[in-house]
Amino acid sequence: MAKLIFTERDEKLALHYFMLTRQVTGLTDSFLHIFRLHSRGDETGNLFKGYKAYAQTELGDAIHHIKEICETLGLDFKETEIMGDARYEEKQEEFLKRHPNDHWI
Repeated sequence: MAKLIFTERDEKLALHYFMLTRQVTGLTDSFLHIFRLHSRGDETGNLFKGYKAYAQTELGDAIHHIKEICETLGLDFKETEIMGDARYEEKQEEFLKRHPNDHWI
């Protein structure tokens, strides 16, 4: 059987990407619980605080893996973050030009 991962760099990228995917899945789970809180009558109580903390840990772990991926690729994390913010604004402007009556995220 052929190996998929040939180098240490490839292994780091794969592992951090897989772990990032795992954290995003955990974030999805925490959001699902938050979305369902209205039916439990605890939209701001202890359950919300717990699921918010759960979401924060998943976000923190995801950010760590994104930093590791940037480092492995030789990218500056802060520059990448700034670029992402700029791209988000550009996408918002383009969306609103094409759909002036729609609500942006």
